[in-house]
Amino acid sequence: MYSGKLVRLRALETSDLENITKFYNTLELRRFLGPPLVRSREYMEEWIEQVAKWDPWKDGHLLMAIEERRIGEFLGIARFEDVRLPHNRAEIGISIYDPSKRGKGYGTDATLVTLWIGFNILGLNSIYLDTMEDNERSIHVYEKIGFKKVGILRETEYIDGSYKGLLIMDILRKEFQEKYPLNSILDFH
Repeated sequence: MYSGKLVRLRALETSDLENITKFYNTLELRRFLGPPLVRSREYMEEWIEQVAKWDPWKDGHLLMAIEERRIGEFLGIARFEDVRLPHNRAEIGISIYDPSKRGKGYGTDATLVTLWIGFNILGLNSIYLDTMEDNERSIHVYEKIGFKKVGILRETEYIDGSYKGLLIMDILRKEFQEKYPLNSILDFH
């Protein structure tokens, strides 16, 4: 487990299934995570079992549960995708599932802990992400953390009857380490 100031990142467990299924099937969340297809509990259970076996160096993916640090409440998922070795780069994504938990700093803290893991555990040099080009709240958070805008994939996402672009942002290890000294993110207590 890796603890930040507000959240803890840990392995996904079958006990997370109820929360994942509850929020995963909402249109609000699905519109930002991929096709808004409703998934059954059985499908999600098989998915969690598969995810638990992923090795970022072999499979190129790693998913972790985000939980509230004080009470252990499930908040969402932090993910590494497209881990590319020997290039030492990967994509990340942070999803806070419950809308009532957004805007409270959990996503920012989860992003910082995820970046720390990427740069200090996985040995990555470059981490990137994408977000909808009109997702001003996320863009503001990512820029505050230190991500830079690097381009837009135009009209790549079909959402609510129209095409929208994806903004690509990245951060390098040296930029992250300059802004966040080694022991400034994780709480080792």
